[in-house]
Amino acid sequence: MRHELWGPEIHNHLISDQADSLVSFILKYDLIIWNDKDSEPTFETVNGKSWIDITTPSANLANKKMNRQVIKNNFSDHNYLVFNVESFNATRDPPRIFFNHRQILKISKAVHQKFLELQEEIQTIDSKQIGEMDRRINNYH
Repeated sequence: MRHELWGPEIHNHLISDQADSLVSFILKYDLIIWNDKDSEPTFETVNGKSWIDITTPSANLANKKMNRQVIKNNFSDHNYLVFNVESFNATRDPPRIFFNHRQILKISKAVHQKFLELQEEIQTIDSKQIGEMDRRINNYH
């Protein structure tokens, strides 16, 4: 599939409509095209050459330094495609939860109510109960 988004413009050559579905996919999933239009072709035969191999990372790699290189292969019509991406942490950050003012107020009221309940329960504990808890804890050690 040829397209000016990932390969050089070739005069006197019709761009296939087959690339439209791939372009739609790239746009739908917010992918980035890391191809270099000035690179060697990724496919070569005696009948012609093409830039049919496409490197499309997701947007979370957009700000990473990338080195993409096409290396000629004498044993196949397909050339080697090598790329390095600046090291990055592949783990994902936990999703962030955003609360509006009303939700924050509701949460704070629930926390305050639970605190009052626990505070009352803690105040009813007498020294005899504390001694019993200490004894049990010490028996586990």
